[in-house]
Amino acid sequence: MTKVLDGCIKCGACVRECPVLRQEGPGVFPGPRQLAVEGPRFNRELEGLRSPLALCTTCARCEAACPSRLPLPDAVVEVRKRLSGPGPLSEGHRRMLENVDRTGRTVLPERKAGERPAEGDVLFFPGCIGEGRSGEATSSALALIRAAGGKPYVPGGWMCCGSPLEKIGDTERLRKVREANLPLLDRAEVLVASCPGCTMQLRRGYGKDPLHLLEFLAERGAKLPFDPEAPKVRVSLHRPCHLARSVGPHTIDDARRILEAVPGVEVLDHPGQDDCCGGGGGVASAAPEVAARMAQARMAAARDAGADMVLAPCPFCVVNLGRTSMMEVRDLAAFLVARLERS
Repeated sequence: MTKVLDGCIKCGACVRECPVLRQEGPGVFPGPRQLAVEGPRFNRELEGLRSPLALCTTCARCEAACPSRLPLPDAVVEVRKRLSGPGPLSEGHRRMLENVDRTGRTVLPERKAGERPAEGDVLFFPGCIGEGRSGEATSSALALIRAAGGKPYVPGGWMCCGSPLEKIGDTERLRKVREANLPLLDRAEVLVASCPGCTMQLRRGYGKDPLHLLEFLAERGAKLPFDPEAPKVRVSLHRPCHLARSVGPHTIDDARRILEAVPGVEVLDHPGQDDCCGGGGGVASAAPEVAARMAQARMAAARDAGADMVLAPCPFCVVNLGRTSMMEVRDLAAFLVARLERS
């Protein structure tokens, strides 16, 4: 936090890049400099920052734009921690915490999960959204790991990685889920996740060396047997913020290379393809109307470019973009599995 407070040169780069500020306006969201630097430095009482803090998607555009590369998203999370504890909770956050207390996961499953292998040499961490809201994301990831020569398994008793809890500043629940997960992760030879938030939490919060699914496929040099007769489709490849800027931009290059090898697929380049979907940082739970407006703008960009569907390598993005019902949104792994050649 001290690095952020002392390192800001007031250049305004973070303010100009912030997607929430651009959409909602300074009267609703003052931007990362106010929340991460000026508020903590000059406000003895931080309570007044509670509402705008909940609107930060932690997309890291501000950090990428900052000439000093200050960790502004981490500073926002730190201020949220200071404000955690007794106090008002949004309906979405309250429900999320109740789910964690009841089940160890942030969402209750919409349907019963399919059979998951219990043994193998690649531990796949499904994540709450991937398992509870986008079941095909988990089954498809397992299929791609097998296609790349791995033997994936899902450990019994896994809990939320803790990323959503960290984002809203709930350090006590974060500690509990980490303690439950750590013994499971310690036994893993190779650790893979398809959720960018889980990938970063397993890396930073657990000290592990996880691979995002796209990294695993690239590392294994996977040659996937795609169906040469599959119908043609024009797709917009969504670039999830926590994947492109936290895990690394190489993952988007990996996704592009894989898609360009799929017969019949045209990957469109268009304005808005890098825009935040609004689903990260707890915003979809705290302020669903803000998340919805951001998702609608992203989907409109894909529609205007002539895309038939949007593909996203992130379960959170799939869910939030899909809520717009503007066009088909698919998990990238599920799309790839659907295009594999059937033996």
